[in-house]
Amino acid sequence: MGRMGRAVRAGAGMALAAGVVAALVAGCSGGDSVGGFGGQGSMERSADGEAASGMADTAAGPAPPQAGPKLSTAQLTDRKLARSARMTLRIGDVDRATAEARQIATDAGGYVASERSGQKLAALTLSVPSEELDVVLDKLADLGERKSRYITVEDVTDQVVDVDSRVASQRESVRRVRELLDKAKSISDLVAIEGELAQREAELESLLARQDALRGRVDMAPVSLTLREKPAEETDDGGFLGGLASGWGAFTALLAGTAVALGAALPFVVLVGVLAGVGLVLRRWRKHARSGSVTAPSGAGDA
Repeated sequence: MGRMGRAVRAGAGMALAAGVVAALVAGCSGGDSVGGFGGQGSMERSADGEAASGMADTAAGPAPPQAGPKLSTAQLTDRKLARSARMTLRIGDVDRATAEARQIATDAGGYVASERSGQKLAALTLSVPSEELDVVLDKLADLGERKSRYITVEDVTDQVVDVDSRVASQRESVRRVRELLDKAKSISDLVAIEGELAQREAELESLLARQDALRGRVDMAPVSLTLREKPAEETDDGGFLGGLASGWGAFTALLAGTAVALGAALPFVVLVGVLAGVGLVLRRWRKHARSGSVTAPSGAGDA
């Protein structure tokens, strides 16, 4: 019985050792696998030491959870705000106001993103630093009569934090895949890892583009500016020259009205003149005929 007990215990010990070895191999293949190439023997052998140390740490007990970094008051108040504005002005000279608006944007460190102009209308999209937005709007308002002004603010803090976190995680993922690429021992592993690396680098580039777009929205503020020229009657022309221009305008308007009236009455004047001439001729003829009839009887009596 003693020999049989020792044999049973020895067999159990060997089975336990075999189970531990199998667990080590499985841990190695799972820790270093990328996509469908984690089961390769060369990949498993390259990480035996790391897997063994990981199993030892697990056997010692799970590590206590670590608290995340605490946010400071400055971080809590540092909100990421995307600002934009729209303004409409009525001005006296569209070309002059357009040139001044361009200069205001340039002086503030911005630029003209787009511009459309006509004879009495101009529409510009200015991109200026967000911290200079209020100053720029005040300067633009001095160009003419302000008809409308709107400012929109969007809090994109959550989006910025999320994208920054995903970028950091994706960079770490790319770094790990590159390390696996350096450890590849076969052509099949090399091809599989390179495909995975290309996919993760493409995802990282997409995240970086989104990160740059968000930063651009926070750093720069678009301003949609519409310039409308005042009608001629609303132009402010004061003083002697303004009065002289107004009087000359009234005089020319009177002459034009008189000419129009004469032109319209001319056909009737001609008709009235013709009728008056005919009437005058008839009247003289009748008078002459009457005077002749009176003279004839008196001459007969004398004979």
